[in-house]
Amino acid sequence: MSPNDNALTVFLSVTCNDVAWPEDVTVYRRGVAEDRERYPLYGAATANITPCAFWPYTPAEPPVRIDAKGPRNVLLLQNRRDASTPHRDGKMLREKSGDRARLVSVDDSGHGVYVLGNNSCALNTATRYLVEGEMPAKDTFCRAD
Repeated sequence: MSPNDNALTVFLSVTCNDVAWPEDVTVYRRGVAEDRERYPLYGAATANITPCAFWPYTPAEPPVRIDAKGPRNVLLLQNRRDASTPHRDGKMLREKSGDRARLVSVDDSGHGVYVLGNNSCALNTATRYLVEGEMPAKDTFCRAD
């Protein structure tokens, strides 16, 4: 067994148990065709069928509703050039969360801002939030170091 197997196993168990996935192969076939046109670089790959379509378990709980209600304690960190989770997704999550969230946009690439990244502005902002509970007063843009 490869150490990479552990990471993939954990990823699939979390992802596949998160929501109910379509089981009909034609749903994925249609999604691949549509995304191949819209997003020629990665679209077809991300729309393709995964083991989740054959997952034998139902989600443990309903999906979490994202809205502006709740405590003001959501700090979102998002690289501007992350192929796995595009920056616009972070912006949409921020909009849905309303004033209870702040978005830290980082002028960087890659998947992972905190700990995995090395942008001093993002690291300092997130650490200050985690250690001192200090939420930025507004959305923040961190320039590349």
